[in-house]
Amino acid sequence: MLSKPLFILDLDHTLIYGSYAQTETAEFLFQHNQYLKVYKRSLAEDLVSLCQNKGDVIVYTTALRGYAKTICKKLEINPIELLSRKQCKIKNGSYKKQIKTEWIEQYEKIIIIDDSPNVWLSDNEKVEFLMPMEFRGEKDDKGLCEIIQKINNF
Repeated sequence: MLSKPLFILDLDHTLIYGSYAQTETAEFLFQHNQYLKVYKRSLAEDLVSLCQNKGDVIVYTTALRGYAKTICKKLEINPIELLSRKQCKIKNGSYKKQIKTEWIEQYEKIIIIDDSPNVWLSDNEKVEFLMPMEFRGEKDDKGLCEIIQKINNF
């Protein structure tokens, strides 16, 4: 059993925001395609760095893998695992994320940082959700401040 925690990071609306608008006030990260621009949330890199220093990191998103890989590269996330839409279960027409049994067996604590805990099917006493407010591309967003503070206190 590993004493360091496992951090599971969501991407969309947690660390980044993909927008079809001409511009948003948050810092531009990259142009995904002709229409979609991706913006990073304030303190996203600080959160990623903190999680990577304190434990193992997995990225789990309902987005497509190629898109997720680009975001990981741009935000310098080096996950031990990258799970995307293909690894999600479809339930009632929606993509759902699941906690793997091996994570429960390997880690004493699993911290999920996701603005939408309702996309998770599994529940376990080892799992703690840290839920920032949904990020929608605002420059002055402070949604990750509290999350960073909580992680620093672990």
